[in-house]
Amino acid sequence: MSEYQYYKFERLDGYLDAKARQALRAISSRAEISATTFQVYYTYSDLKAEPFELMLKYFDIGFYFADWGSIDAYIKLPLGTLPDALLGFSSGGLHVHENDEYQLLIFSLEEYYEYFDDEHAEDFFQHLAALRNGLMEGDWRLVYFMWLKEFDVDEELEEIPLIQFDFEHLNEEAKAFTTLYDIPLAWVKALAMVLKVHPSHQAKQTLFQLDTWLHSLTESEKNALLSTLFEQGQLTRQQALAMTRKESLNKSETYQYWLTSDMISPYIDQAQSLLQQEQADALAKKLALEKAEKERMLTDIYNQRERFWLQAQKQAERTCASGYDTASRYLHQLFEAYQFKADEAEFAQRFKRFVVANNSRKALLNRLSDLL
Repeated sequence: MSEYQYYKFERLDGYLDAKARQALRAISSRAEISATTFQVYYTYSDLKAEPFELMLKYFDIGFYFADWGSIDAYIKLPLGTLPDALLGFSSGGLHVHENDEYQLLIFSLEEYYEYFDDEHAEDFFQHLAALRNGLMEGDWRLVYFMWLKEFDVDEELEEIPLIQFDFEHLNEEAKAFTTLYDIPLAWVKALAMVLKVHPSHQAKQTLFQLDTWLHSLTESEKNALLSTLFEQGQLTRQQALAMTRKESLNKSETYQYWLTSDMISPYIDQAQSLLQQEQADALAKKLALEKAEKERMLTDIYNQRERFWLQAQKQAERTCASGYDTASRYLHQLFEAYQFKADEAEFAQRFKRFVVANNSRKALLNRLSDLL
């Protein structure tokens, strides 16, 4: 059993009524429970419930980590959001649970080797709502990321539908996901290359438009929604969409084009080379920008060198540790600026006069020993 385990679940559609909060309190007396969230950590203990069962019953997104390295991210969707064909490959990192209403995806890491704490968990948790919205609107790239991660260790992986998603431009939440789950970016680039040359299905990504949806409802559907609302006291967007869904569920959709291990393998080496070149170019650009900024700063300091010398002396005259620290910082900046402008001789003369003026301040001179 882990020495530390962290759980956080959140309901995005609707709220937890008094009965639900009471049931959750019976599971954990120490949890922080609100109308939408459940959060708790354990030391030498464990949650007295199955997280996936809590998710299916109460919540829309969730996150768990243990200090032995296990991580689980939970995203609940309306039943049929993702087709069975997309979820049919065997993966230790992606688990699916379903009931009559919902489809729960669990993205798992069995061993996370980097340092991870509550702050990291909170940072990633902020992306889960956007990732869930993306899945509901037809952006299924998370599943492909997990397929690619599994392909990294199993080249005999089962095929999945080849759908035209954008794997060249990742948004902030997708980048956070690929970073946490250590998705090989060269494999992602290889998949983008596959999609450029192989026939594929168009992605059916749609944004939910409330007005359009309301106008599409029949009177009987509106009455059914109102009846459910009065009976339950609330009606989530998930439930409303599931009750009024007119199109066939994705799980019944047929696919003609498939992504296989043999299809992506020929692109791996080329993708790795391109990725390395892109990373090298990005690093060179970053270093060039940093160098230009440093040179601009040093030029500004050199142009204002008289003010810097005066400020250094004023700080030295404070005869305290913070004053000496500030004076030392000014003088080191001046040294770099004079050096950048190839005016070291002038700095040496001014610095010598400064040392003479402050010869009794040994603590200050100790801070300047590398310039003496």
